Amino acid sequence: MIVGSLRKDSINRKVAKALAELAPAVLKLSIVDIGQLPIYNQDGDENPPAAWTEFRKRIKAADAILFVTPEHNRSVPAALKNAIDIGSRP
Repeated sequence: MIVGSLRKDSINRKVAKALAELAPAVLKLSIVDIGQLPIYNQDGDENPPAAWTEFRKRIKAADAILFVTPEHNRSVPAALKNAIDIGSRP
């Protein structure tokens, strides 16, 4: 799961944790943190920061991704957009 709210006590994070606790045993839900990701810059693709590499590795290993996120100005939060940019690159 990716939580779009960075606040550690956000309602979205609480919902994600509740989902993980309530999920059947065959469904392993874990939160992939995006709060520590550096801002995406295409110049970093040749030598990506370790945080980008780890994030990409976790996303590629997942069978599915569940986004638990607030709506900001009729869109997703900037931190989530950043994570999507990082995750969509090689």
